[in-house]
Amino acid sequence: MTTPEVLFSLPLAEEILESHRYRAGGDDEGFDAYKAHVYRVINFARALSRDAPERDDKLAIAAAFHDLAAFDTLDYLVPSILAQDAWLHRAGREAWSDELAVVVAEHHRFSRYRAPRPHAELVEAVRRADLIDVSQGLIKFGLPSGYVREVRGAFDAGVFFTRVIPAGAVRAVRTLQPLGFLRPRDALERSGHLGADR
Repeated sequence: MTTPEVLFSLPLAEEILESHRYRAGGDDEGFDAYKAHVYRVINFARALSRDAPERDDKLAIAAAFHDLAAFDTLDYLVPSILAQDAWLHRAGREAWSDELAVVVAEHHRFSRYRAPRPHAELVEAVRRADLIDVSQGLIKFGLPSGYVREVRGAFDAGVFFTRVIPAGAVRAVRTLQPLGFLRPRDALERSGHLGADR
């Protein structure tokens, strides 16, 4: 399998992430680790999908927003989608709103997201990319081991997985927050995208 060169910086992802750094509440180390996770997802998703017009822009946007609200809550799909919608509106890219909402909502899906469901290729690429990273590279979906190691080694996301997400889990237990990150259809409905996945 031929893999693309590793992208170390993508201006659109940088712009979105830096304009939303405040969401980390001053936890710059945690936010930098989230940023590393975003770049891992972008790189894996590029390797898992066909090159197409606007693919990299869509990946930059969806990856930047996919776990953004995890600094506040484990029910983070809805606020992440709403933040993405607001950004798309400001950027004049509202036409991508439904597609990228589905990408964010479905990125923790356990089973394959298949056509003829809408936006299947991008949704599935991001779902697989996120799972490669969350599994610490144990799951690869056919990507070469060397490429997975190279991407993971280039971006240090450790603090995001060892501190930010566990802290969110503790908050969720203490405050009885719903585990909304596991309910994609509910997230689409609550964020105003009901039916975008059909």
